[in-house]
Amino acid sequence: MNSEHIDSYLSLRNEIDAQTEALWNQHHNNMACKKGCDQCCLDFDVFPLEFDAIKKQVEREYPEVMDRSTPKEPGEKCFFLTNHQCSLYNARPIICRTHGFPLLYMNEAGDQWELSHCELNFTQVDEDYFHEENTYPQDTINSKLFMMNKAYINSLPDNSYQEFDLIPLRDLIKK
Repeated sequence: MNSEHIDSYLSLRNEIDAQTEALWNQHHNNMACKKGCDQCCLDFDVFPLEFDAIKKQVEREYPEVMDRSTPKEPGEKCFFLTNHQCSLYNARPIICRTHGFPLLYMNEAGDQWELSHCELNFTQVDEDYFHEENTYPQDTINSKLFMMNKAYINSLPDNSYQEFDLIPLRDLIKK
């Protein structure tokens, strides 16, 4: 596993965590997110880079999680959700770190910015409240992650992944 690429991913994750803290400080009065809320905890797939970084961290920090058995069929809810809490919270993917917060992204036509956030949050404000300084730049984050993943998979000796491949997070456990 190429530690340079993993370190780059972790650096991006730290940058996102810093943005999360700043956004929380700006928006906490409009957010319903709290421990025990799991509406956004879904069965996600992630890029190979993110998968390998998470797996390494889970093996180190959450070894008990690695002893679980996986369900035969994927579910709608995240496999790592236990009693309405994330069982690998510190290692959670980027999508989980940004969920609930206001995300600004370009629409499919590429001609207009759109806003996304949890339906439980921001119920008392209108879209004019949001601007570049109080939202996540989702396209920028996704582009950085995509390019990091592309470099990572190109560095792997076995060429086992293509640039758009995703791995189910539940595959952290192979039993």
